Amino acid sequence: MSGTDLNQLLLSDTSIEDLFICQYMAGLSKEAICIYLLLKMDGKGKYSKKDVEERSIFQKQTTEEAMAELIAAGLLAKNKSDNFIFVDIKKEEIDSYCSSVIARGGADLADLELSPLKKERDDLCNSISKTVYAGKMGYVFYRLVDRCLFRFEFESIVIYKLFLEAKERKMQYDYRAVEKMAEDWNKKGIKTAEDVDKILKNKQEVEKVIKLVGKLSRSRVNDFDIERIERWVDLGLNTDLIEYAYRANEYRGINTKNVDETLSNWVLAGIKTVEEASKYETELHKENTKKYKGRKSKDISGGRSGSEAGITYVGNSEDKDKGSEGKETKDIFDLFGGDEDEND
Repeated sequence: MSGTDLNQLLLSDTSIEDLFICQYMAGLSKEAICIYLLLKMDGKGKYSKKDVEERSIFQKQTTEEAMAELIAAGLLAKNKSDNFIFVDIKKEEIDSYCSSVIARGGADLADLELSPLKKERDDLCNSISKTVYAGKMGYVFYRLVDRCLFRFEFESIVIYKLFLEAKERKMQYDYRAVEKMAEDWNKKGIKTAEDVDKILKNKQEVEKVIKLVGKLSRSRVNDFDIERIERWVDLGLNTDLIEYAYRANEYRGINTKNVDETLSNWVLAGIKTVEEASKYETELHKENTKKYKGRKSKDISGGRSGSEAGITYVGNSEDKDKGSEGKETKDIFDLFGGDEDEND
């Protein structure tokens, strides 16, 4: 093999920070990850828009969207010359840690380790790191544990189950996703193990209803549908009642918005069983039918009687039932000149 052949072989290595893998990668699209790795492999300090487009394996619009995603994630930035540059995520991590130390009143040199001051937090973080992150948990997740312990006042077991749930959902490396789940639990008032057990039980029921809704609507369940389904489960509505609500909406088009309206009306009426819902819908149908007939009758007459409309009967009572041969018809025609020859 000649020296020229060796020079043509791609034998170099690209260094990627563990922080990128543990803290950022899971929250990025595959396009954004590809662009980031391609730019890292190139090794330049800055990139113009043209540089990025030349290295990209995607269409222009997809490339632009991926670059915007990397900027939003804090991995890329723009300098004064409008060129793209890498953000030093290690420096960002250290700055963030130092800021947290200062915020809690400073610390001795012995405290500048990632392990917490409280043994409870230390044991909890070690357990989460070993169980969820194979012993390599990013510091950003240590900060989230602090937030859950001291701001949200979660019990330790609640925090542990939070990270286990994130792992089950395959999102444990997506910091923003885990943070959002913690915030959602806090908004729902979760503090104890009993609270979280109820939430996880509701989650199983939600998954059950999602399958039912997908089957009934014969379409994919979207985020808006899931929000409504979660509300139905929180209200304690069972699958039989939800399925009946779908049947009750077949005439107007089956979708979760219409079903949600129906279920909301049932909840307000105190309905808890299919039998009660069936009786309610029957009475509602009768009432709507009665209203419809009343409106239809009013539309035909214009909402006025014959005398109110200026139409009066001309003739005797015997002519009322004579139809087109009666006096009434003849006199009305006379209003328009009749059929006689104008020369007679």
